[in-house]
Formats: sequence, structure tokens, C-alpha cells
Amino acid sequence: MRILAQLQTLDEALMAWERYLAEIPFDTFAQDKDIQYMVYHAMLLSIQASIDLATGIAVMKTPRRPGTYRETFHILGKFGVIPEGLAGEMSKLAGFRNILVHEYTDLDVTRVYSILTNDLKTMASFRTLVKEFVKENRLG
Repeated sequence: MRILAQLQTLDEALMAWERYLAEIPFDTFAQDKDIQYMVYHAMLLSIQASIDLATGIAVMKTPRRPGTYRETFHILGKFGVIPEGLAGEMSKLAGFRNILVHEYTDLDVTRVYSILTNDLKTMASFRTLVKEFVKENRLG
């Protein structure tokens, strides 16, 4: 099933995110383009997998269809699929995904490292809820 493949991608990308956070100090990240590209890719994959999972869940469980990636999480929050606070945080990460994809020539490494440092818990919380959703709905 596609949802299981997306969840596996999210798991793998978040494991990389955790490893990078533990192993790469800011100064190394700020100075090494190869490391930056590696981190950007893990962040992009984890956020995109979350967006894809959220979109699939929204289509299954709500009458609304999201118009934007950011809106997808707000819909899940509004319909009680995920807590509204988490929906807001995930929506911000969807916005960051757009920056990674469309404004890649002007990324602020301090901001990226801050997201790497501060938003792993948000991503992990979303992953946990998706795993519960898959189990409860017998999708796996």
C-alpha cells in the first residue's frame, strides 16, 4: 500500500534527521555544502512524506479537500484527526518545504539548523499519530 511506503520513507528520513542532529554541530553544518545538501534532502523527504500521508488521510476521513499543503494539516486538526497545535506546527513545516523546493538558492543555514534542532519532536509526534491511524484503520 502506498501509505505504508510513505510511512517507511518518513521513518527512514526521520532516523537520518535524528542522526544528523546528534552528529553535526552547527559550525560544521554552516561550512560544509555536502552536509547541508544531505540534511536538506532528509528534511525534504520527511516533510513531503508527511504531506502525502496527511493528504491521503484527509481524503479518507474528512469531507474537505485541501487546496494547499499547509491547509492539509489544518483540515486534519479541524476534524480532530490530529491535535490543532500539531496541525499548526506541521503546516509551518509544509511552508518550510516550499522554501526548500522553491527558494533553495537563498536558504538561511541558521534557520535550517534551527528547524533541524527544534522540529524533530513535531515530526515524530505526527509520525506516531499516523502509525496509530494506520493501525486503527487496518491499513497495514
